[in-house]
Amino acid sequence: MISVDINHQQHWQFDSFNKIKSIKHLITGRNPFIKRGDIEGLNYGLNVSDNPLIVENNRQEILQLLNIQGSVVIPVQTHTNNIAIVTADNKQSVFTDIDALITQVPNIIIGVLSADCVPVLLVDPIKKVVASIHAGWRGTAANIVTNTIHEMRVHFDCKPSDIIAGIGPSISAKCYEVGDDVAIHFSENAKSSGTNGKTCIDLWKENENQLLQAGVLKSNISISGQCTYSNPDLFYSARRDGIKTGRMASFISIV
Repeated sequence: MISVDINHQQHWQFDSFNKIKSIKHLITGRNPFIKRGDIEGLNYGLNVSDNPLIVENNRQEILQLLNIQGSVVIPVQTHTNNIAIVTADNKQSVFTDIDALITQVPNIIIGVLSADCVPVLLVDPIKKVVASIHAGWRGTAANIVTNTIHEMRVHFDCKPSDIIAGIGPSISAKCYEVGDDVAIHFSENAKSSGTNGKTCIDLWKENENQLLQAGVLKSNISISGQCTYSNPDLFYSARRDGIKTGRMASFISIV
């Protein structure tokens, strides 16, 4: 993953995605030096204590940053494994209780929010289909990545071996200690010993395993390796700063 400067803002992109001419994508950074709303930096979340007009402007600014004339669609996330397909007809809808979006329509930017949870972007460059996934621990445990690829296969005849995947900035295993009530949902190879009897969970590995099990080639998977918790100047972190902190966004579009 590389850092990119757009309009004096620091954001992130996957090298593997930049090689695909039919898409544009962006994973936003915190940019704490920007003072717009009530939350320091560039916040894209409407479920926190920020000026909603500023947040909407931040969201719409993505069209300018990616040089796209179209629409921006972000669902109302609730840590489910629910998936919606965005079409030209429903792009103005409010996608409530949804944690992953899929589209084949050009110039519709689909995005998900995160502040420690794992954002996963997918593209099938053959069928020209993209997906943006919010995989918190609940969504990961409920196989949201696997389910999204299933939906891509069913609705668009995508082949998993054609899919390029990017696992974005999120909390790293060493910083993600959980209790037994959470740890029980994850495979042993994603666990390590934490402190005070707790367990560290590697959400990057869990989501990579889902991609591999679904048929995505390991060579087609990029993992950012950026820990949101450990980099306060770069990313928001709900565990570090509290649940009311800002939200980054992970965007992708067919063009």
